[in-house]
Amino acid sequence: MTEELSRISALASRHIALGSGLEDWNGMGTAWTYSTDPNDEHDAVRERAGMFDMSPLKKVFVRGKDAQAVLDHLTTRDLSKLAPGKAAYLCGLTEAGGIAEDAIVSNNGGDEWMIVHGSGNTMALLQASAEGRDVWLEFTDDLHDVSVQGPAALEILNAHCNIDLAGLGYFEHAPAVLFGHPCRISRTGYSGERGYEIFAGAAVITDIWDKLAEAGVMPCSFTALDKVRIEAGLLFYGYDMTEAHTPWEVAWVSQSALRRATSAVRRR
Repeated sequence: MTEELSRISALASRHIALGSGLEDWNGMGTAWTYSTDPNDEHDAVRERAGMFDMSPLKKVFVRGKDAQAVLDHLTTRDLSKLAPGKAAYLCGLTEAGGIAEDAIVSNNGGDEWMIVHGSGNTMALLQASAEGRDVWLEFTDDLHDVSVQGPAALEILNAHCNIDLAGLGYFEHAPAVLFGHPCRISRTGYSGERGYEIFAGAAVITDIWDKLAEAGVMPCSFTALDKVRIEAGLLFYGYDMTEAHTPWEVAWVSQSALRRATSAVRRR
């Protein structure tokens, strides 16, 4: 395990018990491998259900009457079209128009938004965009993210959830109670399979993880995640795209969105 980790997952003990050495990614100990075969983990996602601890992703709440304007300024999407309960996959831009990072932005309603991003400089860009505006930024590591992916994900989660997740469309999210614990569940993922991400606090995420395992969901490492996301043609920032690439070069946006992004960079 990396000696100096600035961020700790509440699930670290579960990963160690499964054979992980907790390699560093994004400042947090991450399960790149378990003692199980990554090919078996891959097959679990494709044939039934697997789960990944995606908590190394950074979660930032953006709150206040200017929250949408701050995010609109930063990203390539027109967030005025994103209703409460909806989310969008998008990217932030550098001053030169390159991809600063990819992220998912969720409209939680009531002037509250959440952006989930990786190892790029999104927080610094948010702080610059928020300057002089009525907005409050809150980075949190208490909120954990467990991603349950696979053809049986819906059936397994629905058996223990207070809402019918079949009603959630792609990139939709809702507050829920899972295994008796409050959380937010989004129909998102990084596998190419139907799946859901469970956002819950550190105090309850270990029980959710344990009960998912008891329900037959296989814990999966980031090595398996890399396999399924490559098969699905999903990009990994820092490897498949960097600041040297524009959204256009990775076939991310339409011409109209690209013109909007170019205009936004010029206004900075």
